[in-house]
Amino acid sequence: MHKAVAEGTHRVEGNKLYAPDGTWIYIGGATSRLKIHGVSASACFPDVLKLPRERLELLQLGWRASDENNERVDRPRMNTTQPWQVFAWVAVRYGKLLMQVEAVNLTLEGVSVSIRITAKSWRQKWSKDEAIDLVASHLKRGEWVPLLTMWLGDGVARRSQIWRNSHQIYIVNKEPWRLGTKIAKNVALVATGREAFIKLRETANVYGTLLNVLRSHKWIYIILITNDAFRAAYKLKMRKRSIDRLREMYRQYNYVISTISHAKRNKPGTVVVAGIVMHIHVISNKNGALTAQYYTSDVGEALAIADKLEAAGLRPNIVKSTRNYVVYIATADLIKLAELDETIRKAIALYLAEKLKNGTPRQREIAEKILKRNPLFQPIPLLFS
Repeated sequence: MHKAVAEGTHRVEGNKLYAPDGTWIYIGGATSRLKIHGVSASACFPDVLKLPRERLELLQLGWRASDENNERVDRPRMNTTQPWQVFAWVAVRYGKLLMQVEAVNLTLEGVSVSIRITAKSWRQKWSKDEAIDLVASHLKRGEWVPLLTMWLGDGVARRSQIWRNSHQIYIVNKEPWRLGTKIAKNVALVATGREAFIKLRETANVYGTLLNVLRSHKWIYIILITNDAFRAAYKLKMRKRSIDRLREMYRQYNYVISTISHAKRNKPGTVVVAGIVMHIHVISNKNGALTAQYYTSDVGEALAIADKLEAAGLRPNIVKSTRNYVVYIATADLIKLAELDETIRKAIALYLAEKLKNGTPRQREIAEKILKRNPLFQPIPLLFS
């Protein structure tokens, strides 16, 4: 269905997904779940970790305290939509497995598949409550292994905390006080400081090697906090513009680029750039800026728009808003266009004049700064005489 939308055979409007014949299904909320019945497979996973039974059980304990189902069954079972979690879990529950595809989830970011896995070679040793208490008990005695897998299951990983050097181990749990300090509804603060994450990394041992191979985002989170060289290299990689990351993500799968659509050309505050109707906006940063933006919910269309703007010698970028992709060109490009195109210069001048007259105090301040730096858009007073 995601491919059908990308290729244009289906379309999304608001909270409805339309088929070519006009029939539709409701896809309210951030995620729509389509149940799947009768798709399952059996497999046998080898013992890749080769750990002593005692250490293996410590890893199992953390998964039991977090992502393993709380159903009254005698076999360990887990549901997940993340491929890395499948392998991270079956590595400690190796042997005979039953895998069932339960649902397809349609989200604003794409498609995910919900899988239920049952470890047929193991019997469940602990209840959920027992496992949580044992994780807390082990941690008090200095044993961090169960906390590692519990954090891989229910830990909170926010990249913004890394760049702020704010290092806390948070676990989502219905009774957070059993694990640590309750800091929000269903969230426990279990440990703080870079040293806590160093202990998680060091305690992983051979399991950490597996997590490296799986590219687990939560394991990467630990490495970013504990390895300065890795963090520096990662920051360099993240300096790529979001448009470059989108191209890498989508074009390697040969997604079809949609037909470019056009908005109304005569609407106030719009400019036509390389045949694309874009909306002018003032940006409230430190010095104030001006951009021209194009909104679309279709990533293919966003990339096509960006291609057309680049072909015209501009440097567009794409950012993701709540429900849309925003293609934009920055102030430098707009000034260059205004110097060459009188229609664009007048449109920008009129837009700034309107902000000076009717904008918010902050918009008026930004418009004044832009006009002082760019006499090209003067004289504004004549526009009201």
